[in-house]
Formats: sequence, C-alpha cells, structure tokens
Amino acid sequence: MGIFESLKARFGEAIGDAREFRGEETIYVSKEYLKNICLWLRDVKGFNFLVDLCGVDRGVGKTDRFEVVYLLRNMDTREQVRLKVRIRDGERVDTVSDVWPTANWHEREVYDMFGIEFEGHSNLERLYLPDDYEGFPLRKDYPVRGDTNRIFYEGGAKTKYKPKRNDTTILNMGPQHPSTHGVLRVILELEGETIVDACPIVGYLHRGTEKLAEQKTYFQVLPLTDRLDYLAPPSNNLAYILAVEKLLGIEPPARAKYIRVIMTELARIASHLIWLGTHAMDIGAATVFLYTFREREYIYELWEMVAGARFHQSYFRIGGVKEDLPEEFIPALKKFVDTFPRKIDEYEGLLTNNKIWRVRTEGVAVLSKEDAIRYGVTGPILRGSGVKWDLRKAYPYSGYEEFRFEIPVGEVGDTFSRYLVRLEEMRQSREILKQAVEKLPDGPIKFEPGKYSFPDPEEVKGSRANIEALIHQFKQVIEGVKPPVGEVYQAVEAPKGELGFYIVSDGSEKPYRMRIRSPSLINLQALPLLVRGHKVADVVTAIGSIDIVLGEVDK
Repeated sequence: MGIFESLKARFGEAIGDAREFRGEETIYVSKEYLKNICLWLRDVKGFNFLVDLCGVDRGVGKTDRFEVVYLLRNMDTREQVRLKVRIRDGERVDTVSDVWPTANWHEREVYDMFGIEFEGHSNLERLYLPDDYEGFPLRKDYPVRGDTNRIFYEGGAKTKYKPKRNDTTILNMGPQHPSTHGVLRVILELEGETIVDACPIVGYLHRGTEKLAEQKTYFQVLPLTDRLDYLAPPSNNLAYILAVEKLLGIEPPARAKYIRVIMTELARIASHLIWLGTHAMDIGAATVFLYTFREREYIYELWEMVAGARFHQSYFRIGGVKEDLPEEFIPALKKFVDTFPRKIDEYEGLLTNNKIWRVRTEGVAVLSKEDAIRYGVTGPILRGSGVKWDLRKAYPYSGYEEFRFEIPVGEVGDTFSRYLVRLEEMRQSREILKQAVEKLPDGPIKFEPGKYSFPDPEEVKGSRANIEALIHQFKQVIEGVKPPVGEVYQAVEAPKGELGFYIVSDGSEKPYRMRIRSPSLINLQALPLLVRGHKVADVVTAIGSIDIVLGEVDK
C-alpha cells in the first residue's frame, strides 16, 4: 500500500487528492489534521527527516491563496513524499517544529516572506528581515523592487531573545566577527565564560534571490545560483540545472554528465580546502592556510581553463554544458589527481596528531546522531555524527551511479570527527576524478543544441550562419524554455550538505516559485546545540566546523 492509500485509510476525509509529476507524489491534507498526520508519518511510517518546508502564493484572488509545502523523507527506505496544506489569507496553520525541530527556522522564513503564522511556534519572528519591515516579499502582489518610498528601515535586525536565567550575562558575538567569515551575529548567554545558550541572527546579506528568480527566465536564473555558496559555484549550478531538466523531462548526454561530475568534485575539494585553511587559522594553526590555498589555486586555474572564469563560472547549461573541455585540461587534471594525495598527507602531518589541535577539537561541539537527524543537518556534519548518508549514493544523479567511492563517517560527532570526514571526502573526490578521467566518454555535450540551450556560436555567426540556428538563438534569448505545468524538487550533495531547488512551473518561461534549500542555513540552526556548556572560544571552533557561507545562509 502506497503512502497516499495508507493516509487515506488512516485519516479518511482529512486527506485530499494526490498528484504525481516526474515521479514525485504530492498529497493535499487538511490543516486541522496536519499535526496528527505528521506525527503518524514520523512514528508509524518512519518519515524521520523533514527535508524542507516552504510557502507558495497561488495568486491574489484565490480562495485558498497560500500553500504550505512539506517535503518528508524516510532515511531508511529512501521514500519521499510532499504534503501540501492550502489556507486562506489570514488563516493560521499548526507548527510542526515540535515534530521535527528543524521546522523552527523554516516556519520563521515562511512567516517572514509570506506572513503565514504558525500556531504554537515558540518564537515566531522574522528570520531575515528587520522587525519593522513592512510587507511580505514573496507574495505575488509585492513589487520586486520593494517599497521604493521607504528605503531605510529603522532599527536593523533585532530579536526577541529572552535569557534563560536572570543571573547570566548577554554577549554579542558579531555581526562583524572575523571567525564567522561573513556577517553573522550570535547572541551568547553566559555564566562566567560558560555558554548557557546561543541565538544565531542571520539576514544581513539577504538579497532576495528567490524573489528575483520569479522575474527572470530559466536561463537568466543560473548566474544567481553562483552567488549562494560562492566557494563552490558548480555545485549550485548543477542543483538548479538538474531541477530545470527534471521539469522539462530531459537528460544530458553522457559526456556532459561526466564533465559536470569533474567540475563539481573539484568544487568539493576546493570548498573543503578553503574550509580547512580558514578553520585551522581561526583556531590558531595559521600555517595550514598557506598549504591548502596552494592546491585551491590550482583548481581555480583548472576552472578558468574550462569556463574562462575562476570564481563564478555559470558553465553548465540546460541539457549539457556550455562548451567542451579544452585540449590542455585533461593533462592538467591528471597532474592534480596524481599529486593531490601527498598534499592531503601534508595537511594531516600538520594537524591530525598535533596536541593543541586535538585539545581544541576533540569532544568540542558534539552533535548526536539523533539530534543531527531531528535538526535536519546534512553533509559532513551529518556524516560526522555517524549517519552514512550521501545523496550521490541515495539518489544518484549526473551519472554518479557509475563511480566507485566510499561514504566516510565519524564516530563521536565532534569537531575532530567532522575534520576527519572532510579529509577523507577530499580523498574520495580525488578517486572520482581519477575514474572520470579514465572513463570520460566521447560524444555530444548538449541535449539537442538550439532547442533547450543556445546553438553553437559557429552556427550563428560568420559565413557558416544558418537561418534555423539564428531562429533558435532568437527564440532562446527572447522566450527561453517553457516547462510544462508541474513542480519538482532536485537536490545535490554539495560540499556543505544537501542543496535543493524546489521549482513550481506554471508553463511560462519564468519560474512561478523557486525555493532554495540552503544547507548552510539549516546546519547553522544546530549551533546552540553544539556550544551549550562550552567556553566562548569554542564558539569559533563550532562555527568553523559547520562550515557556513553567509551568501548561502541569507540567499
């Protein structure tokens, strides 16, 4: 019996209709029974992981104007199901933050962007925007340029944080603290130097990426994704492109898949190198930074060789990649693959058995396996807590099922475990790159050039230009692609965790709704769990071990 049939048998009329699109099932449920349905799915059916929670504005004038969307996962069976609740403007829906604690920030974000209130939420305040901000930006009747009559908002980011005790001290860390690598503010409640509680405040870099995406064609959205985790742009590009391809029902050629794998595994290594160098420097081991940035520079040169850009490549395309690999790329990549294992050994020689490093990382910022799942963390943090989970294995994409690699896991769930996991992940990425070089297939790099992506430049310029290619070029620039009406969720195993895009298509050339599941944001929500009972200096260690990028946190 499927999930829909099981829900129907258990809850009857509280379960509405079910829809399937591109292999994804969406079930509409009554808001009055939402909490009971969620508890039953968690406790009876094993949906222990809340992947995402977001809102959709169906349009001004609709009777049930808003949808609250819940994506649930059973991590044992790998089943996924999407629940939807439709509500009217002004209606409330029950919180599920007491079912899955990770829903706390999700619901705050929905409240912030749509004005939907969640009954029973313990701290329902804006997540990104200042308290005195007027309006809800992701509503369809809110202008993309905002309120042009009121540019500056008094007060800035605030919080209703209430101390847990009346004999403690409140200390602001940030929002300009160097160890946060961006503008993050953490309110610390202290007893002496011991942390009683912590409250992360985000939103200082919020750029409204999801709102901007509604105003752009599917092609034009791509560069926006570079600016999320700007330390690994190919991973962002891949997650978005795969979501659009899923909407369209197309698949790129084999060679394009392999090239994508090469670029994103280089991104994983580059991201982990930056993490390791800066994390070690924050703790006090400054030398490591010089070693890791040596290899990071080589990777940026490889990217520039392929895409013409070191930082924001925007190299992937709907249906493939922009252009084929240059002749000199594979020899340069082989050189990196051959020499990189010795470089990782050097990093370990500097840190792994260093007494100071061990004291500063072992037993610090421990996250249990159970809390990791409850709080929805993913990536090296989840694996560092002993959960063997990687989307490249669980739901293979871009040909990852053809590669042999291991999923490294930790045992303790502390900062040292996460350090060891990331080191081994770099080794595994190197193995994937080695296999990609050996098995790189020949053939086309685009799915039907001109239909879903721009024609080859040679076909639209000079004496070889032909009218059909020119027409395709014109139509792609003016109209772009128009996926069928439907909705999909697609995620990749990015360096920092599960990066997902939920896209709702209304059949036009622009996304009706584009939701970004940011691993940095969701992982950061677990920070209070990591630092309670530790000293102020350990907050730096904990934040570094999460490995956040504020561009991805704030979107």
